[in-house]
Amino acid sequence: MNRKIMPFMLFIIEVIMYYFICLYFHMDIDLIVGSGILYFLFLFIYGHYSLSTCLIWDEIRALVKSSFCFYIALLVLVPRSTGYDRRMHLTIMVGAMFFICLLADRYIRIAFRDQFARRTLVIGTGYEAARLGKISNNNRFALTKVEGYVDANWTNQLYDFKQENIIKNSFLYSYEELDEAIEKLKIEQIIVALPEANEQVIDKVMSDIYGKVETIKYLPDVNGTMTFSSEVQDFDGQLLIATANSEMSALANILKRLIDICAGVAGCLTLLPLMAFVKYKYVKSGDFDNIMFSQNRIGKNGKMIKIYKFRSMVPNAEKILEDLMKKDPKIKEEYLTNKKLVNDPRITPVGKFLRKTSLDEWPQFINVLKGEMSLIGPRPYLPREKEDMGQYYSSIIKCKPGVTGMWQANGRSDVGFDYRCKLDDYYYHNWSVWLDFTILYKTIKSVVYGKGSL
Repeated sequence: MNRKIMPFMLFIIEVIMYYFICLYFHMDIDLIVGSGILYFLFLFIYGHYSLSTCLIWDEIRALVKSSFCFYIALLVLVPRSTGYDRRMHLTIMVGAMFFICLLADRYIRIAFRDQFARRTLVIGTGYEAARLGKISNNNRFALTKVEGYVDANWTNQLYDFKQENIIKNSFLYSYEELDEAIEKLKIEQIIVALPEANEQVIDKVMSDIYGKVETIKYLPDVNGTMTFSSEVQDFDGQLLIATANSEMSALANILKRLIDICAGVAGCLTLLPLMAFVKYKYVKSGDFDNIMFSQNRIGKNGKMIKIYKFRSMVPNAEKILEDLMKKDPKIKEEYLTNKKLVNDPRITPVGKFLRKTSLDEWPQFINVLKGEMSLIGPRPYLPREKEDMGQYYSSIIKCKPGVTGMWQANGRSDVGFDYRCKLDDYYYHNWSVWLDFTILYKTIKSVVYGKGSL
């Protein structure tokens, strides 16, 4: 099926729904036609009908922008003489169309994913290639479907290039089989995921795939400099990447604090019944110790704060950890490297449940309401981890630590300590309402599906 049919299908569905909503509110035909032209024009301008691959939060952002602009235009253009009811009807219509457009786009992409998704081949078998494949194939909204990977290791054609081999499956091809894979899998798009490669290797790969597929994308090694604010610029024929690492404005801080207050109030209101539930679980298991515990963590600007959590370990867990590390060098090495133990013997049966569902973090809404933490932000690091945070410490402490954040949304306990720091540093340089929304969505999804739980 031709991929260009998708925007047309989406447009027809939305026009029909728009017309019936307008009829429901008894709007005259002139208003239906005039407002409809304006509404779908805004949708087109903000890329709602674009075939570009995007994730669902990108689509939500586009719909919010188009809906907001349309609503402001209606307030200006529709005369006050139409009355309160007419303006209220228009407000309800805008809200209804937002959800209709989002659902229509989502379900068309999902229902026709096999027909519309770009058949993609990834050149590379390292961490970046694996993550690209996981994001593309697990996110059904994205119109990218990874059909296979090309192993670029130890081939004479690429000057004995070597990278860590993460991909191990039946859809793996050698570099010598590149042309065969393109033909056999009917590849439309190739993503080159070789950030470790030098210019000579990249030039050879680009030369080998030139003209063989519709689209070529390249994942560069940006050393953490790329941000949400980065843009590619054409400087008189020279390719420049402009980055922006600016601090949050005063207005952004106020907005974030207002969101935190709302979240803190909601979280604290549900804390009391949750405490009763956790206490019941512990007593039932024969554990009568205090269900709450507090611990010193690094707060904003390096100030020590005391965070609250539900106890998920046996009492005196820190002392037990010290004894375990003295007795077993392997445990000591694992903890010093990752700042956690995969099979931690200190975690109680109830604690495993609390961690899997992230309920152990719930009392931190007290810290959020007090202004010591934020709903979303960097991980609250332990004082002894300061030295291990290295160069990232100075940027991470410029934000309030969060109940959830980048590392929880990107694998939770599956993420190593160094990469957690990089993610938190990225958050500081890239904060936006949309980034917070994305993190919250991905955190909830990780908890629901139990991915990367502690």
